[in-house]
Order: sequence, then structure tokens, then C-alpha cells
Amino acid sequence: LSGGVMASTGQAPARAMEAGTAPLKPVAASGQAAASGTSSTMAFVVFIKGNFTPWWFLGTIFVLYFLISLGMPRIATDGAVMATHIPFAFLFVVACAWNLFHTPSHGPLYRRLHKIVGWSALIIGFCSVVTGYMYILGGGSQADLGTKILMMAIGLMQLVLQLLGLWYVRGYKWIHMHSSMMTYMFYMSGVLIAINWLPKMATGNALVGTAATNWMFVSMLSAVYIARVAVKHNRKNLDTEA
Repeated sequence: LSGGVMASTGQAPARAMEAGTAPLKPVAASGQAAASGTSSTMAFVVFIKGNFTPWWFLGTIFVLYFLISLGMPRIATDGAVMATHIPFAFLFVVACAWNLFHTPSHGPLYRRLHKIVGWSALIIGFCSVVTGYMYILGGGSQADLGTKILMMAIGLMQLVLQLLGLWYVRGYKWIHMHSSMMTYMFYMSGVLIAINWLPKMATGNALVGTAATNWMFVSMLSAVYIARVAVKHNRKNLDTEA
């Protein structure tokens, strides 16, 4: 009897395997596929969601539209310096927008890209300012004196914010301040200039005289306000520990 029991119990696993009731490896494979699909979905969500805010989206679209509608045509008409300045400005805006949208907290890939794009933006931003100064001081600009002074002041401010941002991330290692400097730089250089040229984008004619001066103040106050809103939002919502 005991031999019969042992024989029957010994045959049970084999029969179960033949009947297909113990598909251990296919279950593991299906689990891995599900995990891979979930991981891909999460990665896609992170890529699309980023640090999205309405002011980041509208600011980026507005500046790029300004550079495409008013800047790009001048590549063919305003000489070699402007033909160099506009591409630098365009790449600088794209790099800044990317690094505000995706930060190191989004994962190892974004951490590496943040560093590469950040260093590239520092170099491109410097070249953008230098070529802008060359265009204005070289007599290429036909803008009024007030606009020239504003453009040069914005360029200088951009360089200062770039250096402060670099110091806060590489020297003092105060990430909140690094984020703030880079946010102010994006809105106070790119967005501010675009706002200042809004009347020409809307009507085809630049403002002159008192109207131009008044609009400069409106542009500056608007850019400061938007930048301040963005900085406050980032301090509350961005993970700066990653």
C-alpha cells in the first residue's frame, strides 16, 4: 500500500506538468512583460508631464514665436553678426526651456541631460550676448537709444544670472537658489525681450518716443511678475534633493 501511495504521488507532478497546470516560466515572463510595460508608461508620463506650468508653456511659445517671426527674417537682411546672433538666441531659449521643464529629479537620464544642456546653455548664452553687443555697438541696430540701452542691460543681466546660477550649483551648492537664478534668467532675458517687441509683432510697427519708454516699463514689470510667480511655484513643487 505504501508503495502504491508513493508511486501515485510521484506520478502527480508529472501528470500536472503534462496537463499544463504548472506553467511557471510563462507566468514569470508575462510578469516581466507587464512590469516593462508599466515602466515604459511611467517614463512616457514623466517625459510629457515634466515641470509643466501655464507660464512656462506660454512663455516658451511666445519667445520662440518672437524669434521666428521677427528674428529669423533678419538673418538674411541684417548682416553676418545678426545672422549669428539669432541662432544663438534661439538655441539658448530652447536649452533654458528644456532645463526648466526637465530637472534631475525626473531620473538619471534627465540628470545627465540637465548637466549637458546646462553647460551648453552657458556657452551659447555668452555667445548670444556678445553677438548682441557687437550688433548694437557696431552700428547695425536701427532701434532708438532707449531700446538699445534696454537690450544691453538685459544682456548684462543674463550674464550675471548665468554666473550666479553656476555658482549656486557648483560652488555654494544651494539648489533652490540655482533654480531661482535660472528661472529669473529665462523670464528676464528671453520673455522680457519678447514682451518689449510685442507691439511690433501685433501691428508691424515699433513704438517710438514716450510710448516706447512706457512700454519698456510695462515689459520689465510683466517679466518680473511672471518670473516671481514661477520662482514661488518652483520652491514649493520642485524636488531639489535629487
